[in-house]
Amino acid sequence: MQSAGESTTALKPHELRGPPLRRAMSTVTLAWFFGAIWMSATSGTPPTNYAKALGASNFQFGVLSALPFIASFLTIPGTLLMEATGKRRLIFFISLFFQRLMWIPIALVPLWIYKTQGNAGKALAANAFLALIFLMQCGQSFGGMGFIGWMSDLVPPGIRGSYFSRRRQWSLLSSIPAAWGAGWLLDHFALTSNSDVLLKWCSIVFLGACFFGVLDIVIFLWVPDIVTPPKKGNELMRSWTEPLRNRNFLWFAGFTAAYVFAVAPMGQFATLFILNQLGTDGKAAGSNQITQLMLIVAPAAAQLPFLGIWGKALDRMGKRPVLILAGLGLVPVAIGWCFVTREAIWLGYVVSALGGVLWAGVDIANFNIVLEFSGSAARNGTRGGTAYAAANSVIVSIAGMFGGLTFGALADWMKDLNLSVPLMGKFTFFHVLFLASAVLRLLAVVVFLPAMHEPEARPTVEALRYMTSNIYNNLFAAMMQPLRMVGIGKDDDGAPSETMKDE
Repeated sequence: MQSAGESTTALKPHELRGPPLRRAMSTVTLAWFFGAIWMSATSGTPPTNYAKALGASNFQFGVLSALPFIASFLTIPGTLLMEATGKRRLIFFISLFFQRLMWIPIALVPLWIYKTQGNAGKALAANAFLALIFLMQCGQSFGGMGFIGWMSDLVPPGIRGSYFSRRRQWSLLSSIPAAWGAGWLLDHFALTSNSDVLLKWCSIVFLGACFFGVLDIVIFLWVPDIVTPPKKGNELMRSWTEPLRNRNFLWFAGFTAAYVFAVAPMGQFATLFILNQLGTDGKAAGSNQITQLMLIVAPAAAQLPFLGIWGKALDRMGKRPVLILAGLGLVPVAIGWCFVTREAIWLGYVVSALGGVLWAGVDIANFNIVLEFSGSAARNGTRGGTAYAAANSVIVSIAGMFGGLTFGALADWMKDLNLSVPLMGKFTFFHVLFLASAVLRLLAVVVFLPAMHEPEARPTVEALRYMTSNIYNNLFAAMMQPLRMVGIGKDDDGAPSETMKDE
């Protein structure tokens, strides 16, 4: 009997073409439309408020940001199992269903401990919350590499940048309302010092998100399987040692590791920072909505018009120049958080939106580079396989783990820092973390990216001109659209006039 994760329509890499390929890619996009709801509702203020209600310390928030990276060490056994058995799709389904369903005990177990033991059980409940989050992340780590290899064999190389940019654009239509809705619920029903009420409403958000997360994985049942021949003996070992012998891959992994070390802890601490800036430890009216709007909705909305530009730049200019431009741009973004105060809270929206646009460039470029190394077919002189994705994940995980723990320990050590600095107001441990992140981001770009080799890539200056030209043309077209709708800017036959045609 065939298991749920296996398919009777298994194909060889890139054997799927024409309408069936377009349907499969559309199905993958539809799945993430629902998956983005799960991700948005389980990010930002809901988990932060859940941990705060359980009395989590600054160091525990650092641990919380490090848990995904600690769990990522499970990519090694997960990928070995995929390569040895060829059951990539089946392992993906088992692991990802486990990951999404883990949000049920995450929502209920710490709440149950607190309700039965009261304040005396907060420490146990907080530790249980961290442990369950870790188990949830283990599911992603064990089977998540299957998605990368699967997509590498499904999506043709020449359109990956554009395709995954469009996929992310569609997901923003669901993730933005989900992020705002989670903040609205907490502000209207849980704006209280009563930990019981706050935990209950955070749990409701987690349970609702779990439904959409499971639906995301269910839709993949309609995505055709791609044959991955099992690797045995020496072939299996060669596929695992190859990434460590590929210098270009190691330079790329060095950049992503250094960048993740600098960026990964900022999600938790930026949320804490904004909640504190809004007053009384995040209990001010509207604080959850404002935080969700600033940290999730604003960057997501800002990405929407730029994702297509990033995708085209990746396909036409190359991935290395995109990484350089976006990576350098994120350096002043980290510094910008230092100037966000309660009186200048509007600046947080600007910094967050700019950071979202630039991080999208880094994220999509990284994903496309990993896809090039992965998959079943040989590309760029490699033997392919998910071992590349797993090796990258493990290297990045070490950096992310130490980044979260280091920033958490630094925050705990400097928790009493309170200086008065012009333009910044009170200078606290948050500002130290932001400045440290900015310096590390800059070092990651200037140390590792110059050594990356991408023969087809265009010069960074040319990529910058290409992107600015696209941004200008898109803005010009958007501004002219209302005039064209009323007939201004068109010839008598309805065509654009010569003076208004793009060059």
